[in-house]
Amino acid sequence: MIRSVVLAPVPCVHLASTSSVAGLSASVFFGSSHEAVPPLPLGVPVFIYASIPPHPLFRPGQFSWTGTLGSVVRAVESGPRSGKCPDATRRPPTAEEKDGPFLYFWEVQGLEQLTTPRSLADFKSKTSINEVPRWPVVAELDY
Repeated sequence: MIRSVVLAPVPCVHLASTSSVAGLSASVFFGSSHEAVPPLPLGVPVFIYASIPPHPLFRPGQFSWTGTLGSVVRAVESGPRSGKCPDATRRPPTAEEKDGPFLYFWEVQGLEQLTTPRSLADFKSKTSINEVPRWPVVAELDY
């Protein structure tokens, strides 16, 4: 069965930071600065590439984390939190302290590390996927 999924990169340091906060993996927001909020299908699996080595979580060419896409929200537009997530309590501490500004944030529910990572070659899209995406993109996976 072929199913739509979302592929996205997240810096390793933010994945580790999320894991260090009790309960944050249940619902965590990651940011993106892509020019526009893409039409991402809510409720689909998300496969995350742990990016920006060197880091113990880095697996070249492998999507090693997963969860479900819960929501997509725009960043705060003005004021002292401009470019930040509307809910700072649902951001990895490392991201909230040092990351951004962003245009939007995408929520991952039930974030967990995969026992067996998935290769980029496992995923298909209407446009060829030749490299790990730099922001969230829709792809397909044959389950």
